[in-house]
Amino acid sequence: MAAVVTAGVMWFVMRGNTPGTTPVSAPSTSTGQDSTGTGSGEPGETGEPTEGASDEPTADPEESGGTGGGAKEQAQAVDDLLSDSGGARSGLGPALTSLRECSDTDSAISTVQRVTDARREQVEKIGSLQVDAFTDGEGIKERLTSALQASLDADESFLTWGRRRAGDCDSDWTGDPDYQSGLSSSTKATSAKEEFLALWNPVAEEHGLPTRAPHEI
Repeated sequence: MAAVVTAGVMWFVMRGNTPGTTPVSAPSTSTGQDSTGTGSGEPGETGEPTEGASDEPTADPEESGGTGGGAKEQAQAVDDLLSDSGGARSGLGPALTSLRECSDTDSAISTVQRVTDARREQVEKIGSLQVDAFTDGEGIKERLTSALQASLDADESFLTWGRRRAGDCDSDWTGDPDYQSGLSSSTKATSAKEEFLALWNPVAEEHGLPTRAPHEI
């Protein structure tokens, strides 16, 4: 009987020490990340790209150079001005011939006036051109300014002479000071145009724009 009681007590004691407890040395469970901080730290701690980073390529210098657009855009603006210049001077030669011959002088003076006004606008417009994105832009701009200013000087002189000529067809126009001044300025303009085109035409070819001759400006 004693043996039975003793065995029962021992069974009770052993069972009472293990009623579903967990050993304190057992690892606890967690739904978070490991101690490296991957996925849970501050931006920049994990080696992953931070917010705002971009893999986009940098802008092409051809499209974004300078403060006034890309090289292609700036070169096109110069070409547009040259087209305006060539169109504006159309009819100037025949008008001067009419004035020398004292024929249809009113129409001739009107043409020279139109050319002069257009040329003045072109000279003013040059100042706003941005040319920093293509090769030797400032040198090109400087020479174009000189060429068109000399052309404007010539037009203004011819206009003054033409008005005088229309009022006195019997005078000797060949020695008229304004006519001679017009010829001198025309010579300077041609020389300046040649210097300009020596720099400009290679740039025009580079950007797929037409090359030009002095008489086209």
